[in-house]
Amino acid sequence: MKKILFFTPYGSFTGSEVVLWTYLQKFDRSRLQAALYSDQTGPLIRELPGDIPWFTSPFHRGQAEKYYAKFANALGVSVYENNIRKIQEKVRADYWYLNTVLMFPMSRLAEQMGVKVISHIHELHSSFESISYDEMAHAMRYSELVIGVTQQICDLAAVMEAKRTALLYPVVDLSRNQVSAGRVAELRRSLNIAPDAFVWTMVGTRIYRKGIDLFPFIAQALADRPCHFIWMGNSKPTGLNYLVESQVRALNLPNVSFVDVQTDDYYNYLGLSDGLVMTSREEPFGKIMTEAASLGKPLVAPNAGGAREFIRPGMGELVDYPAPETFREAMIRVMDHPAAYDPELLREKSGEFDVTIQSKNWERAILQL
Repeated sequence: MKKILFFTPYGSFTGSEVVLWTYLQKFDRSRLQAALYSDQTGPLIRELPGDIPWFTSPFHRGQAEKYYAKFANALGVSVYENNIRKIQEKVRADYWYLNTVLMFPMSRLAEQMGVKVISHIHELHSSFESISYDEMAHAMRYSELVIGVTQQICDLAAVMEAKRTALLYPVVDLSRNQVSAGRVAELRRSLNIAPDAFVWTMVGTRIYRKGIDLFPFIAQALADRPCHFIWMGNSKPTGLNYLVESQVRALNLPNVSFVDVQTDDYYNYLGLSDGLVMTSREEPFGKIMTEAASLGKPLVAPNAGGAREFIRPGMGELVDYPAPETFREAMIRVMDHPAAYDPELLREKSGEFDVTIQSKNWERAILQL
């Protein structure tokens, strides 16, 4: 029986954390024992299985405890590290599992406490700037195993002197991909989508890396076609999002809709779409590809990262350079030649990523240590 303490940053509906939660729902309790540390207490905490104890930072607990932690920290007390030490003394984990590069700074404390580390990389180059040179180097060299969500990431980890790597594509629970035709019709009416419109959907946080600024101009490039564009994903009140919303108004694009992540209606929104367009400038492996593919939706994405490893002929189009004009060309091919894209091929490919298969691969990688 291996005891693992999982570390994750937000406990929120980010792709990397939804993947972790899927594993935590399904792993074999007779072979692994889990506890979770989430630096913040996001909405996913409510969906954590009841047999998994969870902990958080003293800076994100009740108001009184937060003030005490800040006061003690100001006096030079290592409040954050002391909290982690107490959690480890209670859990007595054999391994710390660092989910996303944001948690990699924990590897040095793990070494001090004599705990082995598993590191899981869901990100590419731009996210590596979120931690220091030494933190990345230590995590790569100290980890017993580095998990990458694409072969490209595993290759990068090997270059960074990882002892051992495992390729584990993002897992999805395809038992949840249920679509209600009635609800889809309601959503279509609520978004004022024209009856003959081809609906393109993008899913992801509304940030620059995901290409949120490209979205209005892709819609403008296809203004001569009956289309509707939906971006489903949460956003922060940043200047970039104000700019994008202003551009949608200035370009007079009533066929562009922004909706927050819809947990209950997630697959109904995907069911509403006719195709998935991924505008990311950098995308390690968007699990949305497998979710859309499970519904037979053709895919358009930049020719890089996980999309290059996932999309095959008959599943969609790869865009060599992410610009509105190149997206237009690929999206018109999909709209004008629907028979060239095989829904059964898409569903078959997505099935390779189902939790019933991938959770066993994940357990095997850990148990072999």
